[in-house]
Amino acid sequence: MSMQYSRRHFLRAALAGGGILGAASLLSVFPAASALALTRGAVAEDAVPFTRTALFMGTLVTISVAQCSGAQASEGIERAFALGRRMEGVFTRFADDSPLGTANRAGSLSDVPPELTGLLEISLQMHRLTDGAFDPTVLPVLRLFENSRAGAAPSLAETREALELVGVNRLHVGGNRLRFDRQGMALTLDGIAKGHIADAMSRELAAAGCPNHCINAGGDIAVRGSKAGGTPWRVAVEDPGKRSMFPQVIDMTTGGVATSGIYEVFYDAAHDHSHLINPATGQDAAEASVTVAAPDCRTADALATALSVMPPRDALALMDEMPGCACCLVRRDGLIQTSRRWPGRPA
Repeated sequence: MSMQYSRRHFLRAALAGGGILGAASLLSVFPAASALALTRGAVAEDAVPFTRTALFMGTLVTISVAQCSGAQASEGIERAFALGRRMEGVFTRFADDSPLGTANRAGSLSDVPPELTGLLEISLQMHRLTDGAFDPTVLPVLRLFENSRAGAAPSLAETREALELVGVNRLHVGGNRLRFDRQGMALTLDGIAKGHIADAMSRELAAAGCPNHCINAGGDIAVRGSKAGGTPWRVAVEDPGKRSMFPQVIDMTTGGVATSGIYEVFYDAAHDHSHLINPATGQDAAEASVTVAAPDCRTADALATALSVMPPRDALALMDEMPGCACCLVRRDGLIQTSRRWPGRPA
């Protein structure tokens, strides 16, 4: 990718109104009246009449539509699910015949779908914005841990060898072609694609005449509008250490929120190594969980992934710089830290 822009460039673009084009886990959507007796992703029927759940993107995806007729809600939800499933086929790394699967296997790809090129460009923007903490080329290190799930953690020598295959400077994307400089390099969009797809599904729902809705893609949440009577959507952040059920809640009418945490996936029996890998060191996340609220779910998804491996001071400083974005860090010792514009409050 030949574009060379600094973090300051993207912050200026956002302040000018263009926005930042934009990992997720345990977030729950509640009716604003009460957060009691509801399981993850559940929504009270009196507050949201039309709710449907489907399994794809490796998770449960729930769409809730308010202030809309049953027929219109049903049509909008079906359109949104169809779009989401089609987009999953473009961005997944788990299918050998997908564009990303083909590129990772062969080391290059011709006729790259424009959707994939666009999301890769955004991913590289996020890489620059986070000083490399978000890196779509980290898959060789991630695979190393995935393959050792049943046994011992990778050795330092193995980790160093895998890190030699990480680096966006060795990825070339131009026109409709994609190429890696080194054999063994590979891409993952796991830290951004789910939020990107949730945003697209939200736009599809609005186009179908369902402007008031909430999409919960396994914890990557995109909301628009409100529930009955103008009540905002309420999103609760779960405590990764299970010291309290919901340490923070956010009332939302527009935007996205996502959480990344070390409690989601572990690669060893002792739970010492999580799926959140620092692309610079090969080590896992610094904090127990990071929740990001942003103007869109794609931005929230990517930033939650990146901030998880950044020092807390740097993570908070970045969020204070970015217009419309904020974060909540839950540290391993249970301490909660928030950036200046964090919209949440204790439950």
